[in-house]
This record gives sequence, structure tokens and C-alpha cells, in this order.
Amino acid sequence: MQEFKVIPHQSIGPIHLGMLRDNVRQIFGYPNSVEQAHVKWGIHWPDRDFFFRNAFQVTYNSEFEVTHIEVASEPDYVVTFAGINVHTANPREVIAALEKLAPVDNEFREYPVNLWSPDLDLNLFRSQTNDGNFETIGISIPTS
Repeated sequence: MQEFKVIPHQSIGPIHLGMLRDNVRQIFGYPNSVEQAHVKWGIHWPDRDFFFRNAFQVTYNSEFEVTHIEVASEPDYVVTFAGINVHTANPREVIAALEKLAPVDNEFREYPVNLWSPDLDLNLFRSQTNDGNFETIGISIPTS
């Protein structure tokens, strides 16, 4: 089983922020599905590739550089943050590991379903408000 380590501001597994789309596809092959950049409801949606039955999503800017990586649970790999399995560990353990590096924004509009760490440009999502396991983890290029 593959382990994809989450390193904020850098990578999830072999996919690095800033990497070119062609390099991502050299690593993972052609995606399961592709979402072309488009505008809907006045919102610009960037290009995205979906791998591993759409569980591993890679978003690109207009130069086709990786700007965001988001990963859901999937049987072909395990996703770890600070040595902890993000999708199966007790959520409090994941949050404690995260907060050793940077605080979570408790004022974020979607908290506690979507936890956001602005210092790490990292988000954790779960559909249960307080005790549900995290379903996805994502990292982005720094916004500042």
C-alpha cells in the first residue's frame, strides 16, 4: 500500500505544489476525469485532474502549475500527516498534530466541518460536525 505524506506548502505524496500538469500525469498516468477551466455562477473554476477513482484531486493555475491538492480516503493508499492516518485516526489526534505547527481558524465560516489553517494553507473536511473522521485533506500554495 502506498503512503502519501502531507507536507504543508510542499506536497502530498509524489505531487508537489508548483509542479507542471505534464509531470503530474507522468507520475499518475492520465486522470480518471478532467475538469476544464470554466466560469459558472460568475465563479472561475480552474482546471482539475482527478486520479484514483476521483479521490486524489489536483488543481492547476492558467500556466498548468499545481496550486491545490486534495485527497480523500481510497483503498489504494493511506494519507498521513505527522505520521497519523488522516482518514482513520481520531479527529482530535489529527487536530492536535496540526496545531503543533499552526493554529486552526476557529472563526472560519465552515468550522468545525471544514477546518482551515491559514498559516499552513491546509484544510481538513468532514461531513460530521465535531466527532466525524476527516474525509479529505488539502494543501494550497500560499495565498500571501
